Amino acid sequence: MAAKTRTALIVALATFALALAIRLLGVDLREPWLDEVYSQFAVSREWYGLAEDRISRGHSPLYYALMKAFGISGADVVSMRTASSIFDALGAAFLACALAMYVGLSTGLFFGFLYAWSPVAIHWAQNARPYGLLILFVGIGLSGAIGLMSTLGREGKVATRRPQRLFAVGFSMASLTITAGFFAFLATAVLPFALPRTRQDKAFMKRWKRALRVPGVVAVLAYFSMSGPHIARQVDGYWAEKYNPLGLEGLGNLWSIMLADGTLPTLLTRVGLSQSLVGSLLFAATALLILFVVAGLAASRYRPGLLAPAFLMTGYTILLICVSAWTSVLVARYFLPPWIALHALAAAGMAAARAHSRWSWFAIAPLMLFFATSGYIAATRPDAPGDKTFVPIARVIALAPHETVR
Repeated sequence: MAAKTRTALIVALATFALALAIRLLGVDLREPWLDEVYSQFAVSREWYGLAEDRISRGHSPLYYALMKAFGISGADVVSMRTASSIFDALGAAFLACALAMYVGLSTGLFFGFLYAWSPVAIHWAQNARPYGLLILFVGIGLSGAIGLMSTLGREGKVATRRPQRLFAVGFSMASLTITAGFFAFLATAVLPFALPRTRQDKAFMKRWKRALRVPGVVAVLAYFSMSGPHIARQVDGYWAEKYNPLGLEGLGNLWSIMLADGTLPTLLTRVGLSQSLVGSLLFAATALLILFVVAGLAASRYRPGLLAPAFLMTGYTILLICVSAWTSVLVARYFLPPWIALHALAAAGMAAARAHSRWSWFAIAPLMLFFATSGYIAATRPDAPGDKTFVPIARVIALAPHETVR
C-alpha cells in the first residue's frame, strides 16, 4: 500500500473516531420527538407494513428497514440514534480520506476536525432519522466525485475505476435514502456541464458521463417512485406551509442554525452576555468561515478535486433556495449535504492559509475553538429537541407487541 494511501486511511480513522465519540456523548439525553416517534412506529411494524407506511408518505423505507435488519426494535430509540451517529461519522471519514488523498493531508485533517464538531451535524446525527445515513452516502459519492474531478486536465487512459464505483454507489444510495440525496446528486452531476473549464475537457467529460449512468438511472427512479408523487399531492397542504419563509430574515435564521444550532449563542445569553456581543461573535465566526471557503474555492484552480464539493454546495443551495419560494424546505436538516461540502472547502482554505503564513493560526484557531465549543454543547445538551408531548406515544409503541402495531 502506498504511503499516501496509508496516510489517507489514518486520517479517515481519526475522523471517524473523533466524530463518533462526540456524537455518542448525548444520544440518550433527550426524549423522543415527533419525527423520531414516526421512526419508532415504522420500525415496529412488520416488513410489508414498514415499506407501505413509508412509501405512502413519500419517504424511502431504506433507513427504517436497516434498523429492523440490524435487530433494533421500535422501543430502542437510543440504538437508532447510535446507528445514525455511526453512519454520519463514516460519511465524514470517507470524505476526509478523499480530501487527504486528492487535495492534501492538512485539508483532510482540518475537515475531520470541523465536521466532527459541527453543531448542526451533531444534532441531526443524534436523531433516529435518516440524516446520518444520508451523510454516509453523500460522503461516499462526493469522495468519488473528488477522485473523478482530480483527473481534470489529464489526457489518455486514467485509472478511475474506484472513484467511479464510489460515485455510483454513494449517490445511488443517497437518492434511495431521502429526497435530499437526489438533489445532492443532481447538483453535483449537472454543474460540470455548465462550467467552461470542465465542459471543454473532452477526455474528462467522457469519464464524467460514463460515471453518471448508474446513479442517474437510480436517482430518477427513486425520485419519481417515492418523493415526486408525494410532493405533488402535498403542494397545497404541508409543503405550502412556510416554517421559515424565504427572505433575508429566513436566510439569516437558516445560517444561524447551520453555524451554531442555537447552542453557543443561547448559553452565552443565559450567562449574561448582551445580544450585541453574541451577534458580534457569530458575525466573526461567519466572516472567518466564509473567508476560508473562498480560499478553498480559489485553491480549486490547482486542486481540481475541490470542484466537486464546490458544485454540490453551490448547485444544491441554489436549487433549494429556489424551491423554498413556494415550499417549506428552508430548514437546516435539508441543507446537510451542502454543509458537509462547505466544510470540505473551508478545510482546503485553512490548509492553504497555513501553508502560506504561520500567522494564519490567528484566524484558524479561533474558528476551531468556536466549532469545538458549540459542538460540545450541541452534543451534550438534554433539552434539544425538548417537546415531551410525544413521550406517551413513544412509550405506547415501545410497550406494544410488534404484530399489534398497525
